[in-house]
Amino acid sequence: MAEIKVVATDIDDTLFDDDKNYDVKRLNDYIDKLHQKNILFTVASGNNYDHLRRIFEKTPDIDLFIAENGAQIVEAGKTIFEHPMPKTLVHDMIKSLNSELDLKSLSISGKKATYAESKKDLPLYHMKNLKIVPDLFQVDDTFFKFNIQLQHDDLTQAIEFLNKHYGNDVYAAVSGFGSIDIMRSNIDKGIALNRLSRLKGIPLTEIMAFGDNLNDLEMIQEVGLGVAMKNAKPEVLQASDLVTETDNNHDGVLNTLQTYFKL
Repeated sequence: MAEIKVVATDIDDTLFDDDKNYDVKRLNDYIDKLHQKNILFTVASGNNYDHLRRIFEKTPDIDLFIAENGAQIVEAGKTIFEHPMPKTLVHDMIKSLNSELDLKSLSISGKKATYAESKKDLPLYHMKNLKIVPDLFQVDDTFFKFNIQLQHDDLTQAIEFLNKHYGNDVYAAVSGFGSIDIMRSNIDKGIALNRLSRLKGIPLTEIMAFGDNLNDLEMIQEVGLGVAMKNAKPEVLQASDLVTETDNNHDGVLNTLQTYFKL
């Protein structure tokens, strides 16, 4: 087994418990000890960077944030990689998603903020920097991701529509709160870690990644040591090299770090 130089972790149902909390003191202590071993600590999430920065304000020593399911990588507050959606594609999708799908809510995640025309039914926990605008077509920003919710729980119709009309341009992934994240194609957490590997000159074999959900699958498969949470989806459990002994409600990530690195 190669010596690990980067630890990357998902947040919801992985590092965080079901109430969106984590052991701040213990994580900060472990990041400090990992740094003493020249190991970088990275958060890899489907959330936007502004949200990640806010929820980790008590943990200032995180080295890198992989945001928007891999569409943006931020180090020390500066974007070192981004793969935004073309504005023409964004405008076309605003129009077609509203006309073709039975939408409950629609928001677009940008570099400066998350935008929507109404706050109603939005998953507000993930949208600390939300701007309600009269017309999404008039927003001037760099866009990374759509998030949509339907009026019903069956997301198959939306996935099929997106694959049929935008299959070459976008990638859709079911995320939390019964919603769908829509990003540019050829973007996921695994591809982002591949890019990070090249930027830092650290082989993928020397990266450890924790995850639980389907949007973590590529990341788990791509790295040298893919770790599935005990509470992970069956597909993630099957693809992993290691499974945590405890779940996200019992510090599965931190316990594994302690054991593996002898912290």
